[in-house]
Amino acid sequence: MKHLLCFLAFTSLFSLPTQAQVLYGLLRTSNPAGVKLGTLDLSSGSFTALGNNAITSNVNITGAALDLATNNYYFLTQGGSNGVAMSVGLDDGEVNNQVPLFNPIAPSSFNNFRFNTSDSTLYGLAGRYIPGASPGQGTGELYFSSMNPATGEITQISPQSILDAYSLSGSAIDPHQMVYYFSKGTQFYGIDMYNGQVYSSQTLSFPEGGISFSNYTYNCADTTIYGIISVTNTPPFTCYLGKVNPATGEVTRIAQTVLPYSTFSVNGSSTVDPFTGTYYCVSQIPGGGIAVVGISVTTGTVVSVHPVNMTTAGSAYFDMIRNPSDCLGAAAYRPNTNGGGAAGIENLDSNGSKVYPNPFTDLLTIDASTPIHKLKMTDLQGKVIFEMSPLQNHLYLDLKTLPNGIFMLEIQTAKGIELIKVVK
Repeated sequence: MKHLLCFLAFTSLFSLPTQAQVLYGLLRTSNPAGVKLGTLDLSSGSFTALGNNAITSNVNITGAALDLATNNYYFLTQGGSNGVAMSVGLDDGEVNNQVPLFNPIAPSSFNNFRFNTSDSTLYGLAGRYIPGASPGQGTGELYFSSMNPATGEITQISPQSILDAYSLSGSAIDPHQMVYYFSKGTQFYGIDMYNGQVYSSQTLSFPEGGISFSNYTYNCADTTIYGIISVTNTPPFTCYLGKVNPATGEVTRIAQTVLPYSTFSVNGSSTVDPFTGTYYCVSQIPGGGIAVVGISVTTGTVVSVHPVNMTTAGSAYFDMIRNPSDCLGAAAYRPNTNGGGAAGIENLDSNGSKVYPNPFTDLLTIDASTPIHKLKMTDLQGKVIFEMSPLQNHLYLDLKTLPNGIFMLEIQTAKGIELIKVVK
């Protein structure tokens, strides 16, 4: 039986491409009311308004999305029956499309949405109120849904209402597992993005102390959901950068370092730069005004502060921030057991090949039942580490120069394609 021992040189493969150190967001003024798409250059700290004229006078602050494939920034404004979907060009800040939202099943709102990079779709919560027999006796309904920004059509994925309301704590999408996360009170929900049903539901717990977890977002670089832990609800407020384990609901601090800010935006305005390991959010700063704050996901300490005011930004606010590198190129690897494939993969057979040890240190062994036609390794951002056509059943990969991290192996044989997560 033949074996293939692969010695791979990774010196040049791991030089990350130069990333644009920029955040996109909405520059807003209140008197007169006006909204422009803008950028924050994280290197220089300068804000730039894209376009000369305001594109709207109001914003629904429960969702925003960045789509590099269409070169659009998406957000919602008031108008119509349930809001208007705005598509704004990333180059010039001009409105490319604006359409009223509509749900063909029944009128509904669409909130708490984010862009899922693994299937290029906007996902969020469609909500509606069902009046009761008398005032105050109505009920709320909430459906996990997608929305087409080109038409404004809301597509309900949940076969029935999953809840009656949600908290303004933010939202997060795990594009690898295809799970959407949101909160109601102290309950942390994960929704299966394939069928719209509850995937997980855990009560948030704070073993180190805390009363809430908000402004959370998913980091593809380490598959972790980060957010702000509030320890007190009366002044002086005490906050930490934290993370949540969605399988248990346990919220822990990144470090025992109190953040020098006590009030944070609750409009889901958080994003992560996976290359620098920085979590960005919007905070009120001492002395008044707000700032875009960068916090290290490793140390839990503030690494950058960019004040927003009429002098620095020409606007009073800059929020709904998104980083173009956030989960860029991420791939789904949990299969869709409801039929069809995950991210275009039609056949995922998790029992077809054995990959061990996992986690590994230097050597990784792959045993397949049939010859491997194609083998590809990527990081969680979709960057290709190596690609080969070994045409062998058994491989031994020498990966001692591979940096520590989480990687995806795509194994293609005559039986189909497998995606296997490996950890070094």
